[in-house]
Amino acid sequence: MKFDGLILESHIDPDHAWSDAKQQITPEKAGELFESIVWPQQGDVKNDHELEKYRQQINHLDDELFQVLSQRMKIADKIGQYKKDHDMSALQTSRWSEIIEKYESKAEKLGLSKEFIASYLEAVHIESINHQNAVMSEGK
Repeated sequence: MKFDGLILESHIDPDHAWSDAKQQITPEKAGELFESIVWPQQGDVKNDHELEKYRQQINHLDDELFQVLSQRMKIADKIGQYKKDHDMSALQTSRWSEIIEKYESKAEKLGLSKEFIASYLEAVHIESINHQNAVMSEGK
């Protein structure tokens, strides 16, 4: 159905609703509307072996990805210690701009949207900064 939500205005007596009377439907009409919706078939995915095989491949890749992200955050901790030792701020805006430019330009070649790349990089960057800030605030 490709929608994220549904807003329905219902009133027991729409003609006397305080706002948007012409947009209101009665609870009975709302019930009829919901009963008339033809919902897409969910199918029995529990017994779909091919789909399960693909999901296992994704699970395996996600496990590897999280392991790599964990290793990355350990390096972010070391960077935080370096910045603390050298009285530097955790956020280095020129480095951040360099990263964004580098990977957004690679997005299409990787089969990923620039929006996804930007969202992903922002989430990883925030986590990295949080790690660095935690290290930098130790012992203060």
